[in-house]
Amino acid sequence: DFRKYSDLAIKMSSSLDNSSIAISAHILNWELSKKLTFWSLIILIFPSIIGSFLVFYGVIRKKEIRHRIKNQLVLLICVVHFVQAVFELPFTIIYLYHGTVPVASNVFCDYWQILITTLNMATLELNAHLSIERYLLIFHNAFIQRYSISLHYVPAFFLIIVALLFTFICIVSYPCKSTYDYNAVVCGVACFTLNPILGPIGWLIFYLVPLVIIVVSNLFLIIQVTLQKRRMLQTNVWKKNLGMTLQLFAVTGVLYVSWLPIILTSVINIIHLTPVLFELQANWLLLGLIYLAVLSSPLTATVAIPELKTEMYTMIRGWRRNITHDRIGPVTMTAQTVTNGTQQM
Repeated sequence: DFRKYSDLAIKMSSSLDNSSIAISAHILNWELSKKLTFWSLIILIFPSIIGSFLVFYGVIRKKEIRHRIKNQLVLLICVVHFVQAVFELPFTIIYLYHGTVPVASNVFCDYWQILITTLNMATLELNAHLSIERYLLIFHNAFIQRYSISLHYVPAFFLIIVALLFTFICIVSYPCKSTYDYNAVVCGVACFTLNPILGPIGWLIFYLVPLVIIVVSNLFLIIQVTLQKRRMLQTNVWKKNLGMTLQLFAVTGVLYVSWLPIILTSVINIIHLTPVLFELQANWLLLGLIYLAVLSSPLTATVAIPELKTEMYTMIRGWRRNITHDRIGPVTMTAQTVTNGTQQM
């Protein structure tokens, strides 16, 4: 996880006293940034969870939404984000408030490390899969529909399982003992990340490569759709393809804001140690960004799936109509009432 590499880099930098690189401490205001992140997460988490329940209810109500291949990965990413918002994010909020982990034990720290690392890896991998699949759906729809099991369903579940197995094996089964810091976020660094080969390879495969795939796939897709407009006579088909492209950007666009700054600062710090960037990572100004994609997931899913937006609008309009009807109550007009009213006039 990028948090582990941030903590590791800070620890490594403290041992470079005799080198020409000096890392200053507390360049930025740590306490202020933690408070801002804490209150931002508190304000956003409840609307996000409620929105997720609305999305799931809408999908259950209208089975056509969940049966369409183009919607399924978006919904799966929404489920992963919901799990993170409900089962992992509260730990981060408690840490930001108290300055210590919720439960000071190695078992809990192992659980937290496995949970957050698996969910972050799965998010990036599924978004990379979504980016590639969206290109196939637009330009090779018949092909992916024909081989949907091998190209759609198997990769989605395989990526989640691989992320879980890699994290579980590295944290629980790797032959080393983690020395956790109960005053650090996610209990500090798991010992496998200190391995000079395993740690960087895990970061490269599960974080950097998926993000590069997302960026390159999205750029390639928008170029292809733009070129398609010039040679395609059927305007309706092109508009449909453009709409599917913009729906993809609704999901991956938030990911750019969440993960690009973190990955870029990590790469820069690997190449050249930069005090301000180290502070940004450790100061939660960048680390808190990962939850933007998590908490905005119901909104992005609604934008990315037009049928879901229509269904949710219908649901909310029906609920408002029922509430208004119950508040006013039924009005029954009889012939005698009308006659009496007429005579009074």
